[in-house]
Amino acid sequence: MTSYQDKLNIWHKSAFKQADFSFTSKLLQQFPQAELYLVGGAVRDIVLERLTRDFDFVVAGVEAEKLEKFLAQNGQVNLVGKSFGVFKFTPKTGAQIKSGMTFEPFDIALPRTEHAGMSGGYKDFAVQSNKDLKIEEDLSRRDFTINALAWDLKNQKLIDEFEGLKDIKNKNIKAIGNPETRFQEDYTRMLRAIRFSCQLDFNIDKTTLAVIKKKAKNILEITSERINEEFTKIIMSDNAEPGIRLMQEIELLKVLIPELEAGVGVSQNKAHIYEVFDHSVRALGVAAKNQYKLEIRLGALFHDVGKPITKEIKDGEATFYNHDQEGAKITKQILKRLNYSNNIIKAVVHLVRYHMFYYALDIVTDAGVRRLLNRIGKENVDDFINLRICDRLGMGRPKAKPWKLIQLERRFKEVQLDPIAPKMLKITGHDVIEELKITPGPKIGLILNALLGEVLENPKKNTKEYLIKRISELNKMKDDKLIKLHPDTAFYEEERKRLLHSQK
Repeated sequence: MTSYQDKLNIWHKSAFKQADFSFTSKLLQQFPQAELYLVGGAVRDIVLERLTRDFDFVVAGVEAEKLEKFLAQNGQVNLVGKSFGVFKFTPKTGAQIKSGMTFEPFDIALPRTEHAGMSGGYKDFAVQSNKDLKIEEDLSRRDFTINALAWDLKNQKLIDEFEGLKDIKNKNIKAIGNPETRFQEDYTRMLRAIRFSCQLDFNIDKTTLAVIKKKAKNILEITSERINEEFTKIIMSDNAEPGIRLMQEIELLKVLIPELEAGVGVSQNKAHIYEVFDHSVRALGVAAKNQYKLEIRLGALFHDVGKPITKEIKDGEATFYNHDQEGAKITKQILKRLNYSNNIIKAVVHLVRYHMFYYALDIVTDAGVRRLLNRIGKENVDDFINLRICDRLGMGRPKAKPWKLIQLERRFKEVQLDPIAPKMLKITGHDVIEELKITPGPKIGLILNALLGEVLENPKKNTKEYLIKRISELNKMKDDKLIKLHPDTAFYEEERKRLLHSQK
């Protein structure tokens, strides 16, 4: 078995042959007194034989001004972190290797110490860089032992002051020194511990874990941006399901997402063998296993978040009427609080709202399929199908796609060329204005939607001749009656009937 030292030696020889890392040998040639170290996660990933795009270096023995000048001569330097003694550096080679993999800009830093105000929010901290600082002191400020490793590029030697290799071997995430001190310096580290646990499939040291549980309520002292970054990495890991379960176990979930925590212990009807929370994280696990994108993973996790507040017992059976509608509202609140982008929020809320789409072929007509496609958007069909797969397998169902769902997919394909959106009508708002000799206003939209409702029912009506004729007829109707002709009216009525049918 190849030793950790051997793995680093192999990487070292390979790196020095790559143009991207040529600046390292140039730096040591130009500054013979310099000490150059690869530090942190990159060292950890090399010994674990994990792919990494993020390389951080520490340079000792060189003044900041001279280091900046050298880097500028050998690539592009971003000075955004200069005040902290950190330079973002992109080599002139473009930071690409033969495989075509693109690296993140390299972090080139002087040895540093960080003195936090112990608020945990990482707002009141001071960074002191010192070219003469020992690498061991620089490493001591880091979060976990597995991230406190350094590879001495000059002497080809591994520096492991805090037994990080031992913890890597034991698959153990352990805070450096006193865990309370480490987390009080930056409470983000509590989420980082879970994230590393998910990404690396490691356990968290019992003492470290106990302190996280003790300090869980303090997670709200950090910014939503930092919470978002770590939470997203947990969700996007292969071990997203155990990550959320761990967050629940140590009470971080109760603080960050109490709406999801509310599903713990909430039993369901006979169709479900798992409680609401258990089912939701199982659905997320399916999404992670299938390598689905972020929006579907979030949709899987939150699709039933409306069930705890809508649960009722009727005739001895649990019902959750309108949990999709309530869940969509709750999901929007959660994702806003977690600082997700408007695009992600819109997509996930849409998935949650309509995840209950019905597909019994004896109930759903072709017109119904068209109305469903109009509501969810044909560009979103795959996402909804994938979410339904997560939902089904998260319920313990044996098949990801039953025959009925396969047939619905077929019918989606059959009708997707039919007119299912206003822009697919043979007339436009301009035609309405011309025909009625009116100025632009809400009436035009009401008429177009009414026409779309007719065409969804019967695509053969989508002719300019027919639609022009109907414009004048519809114009005679009052607005409240026109509103009832909107496709959504029929869709929601069908949705109600299907729900009643499913409860029989």
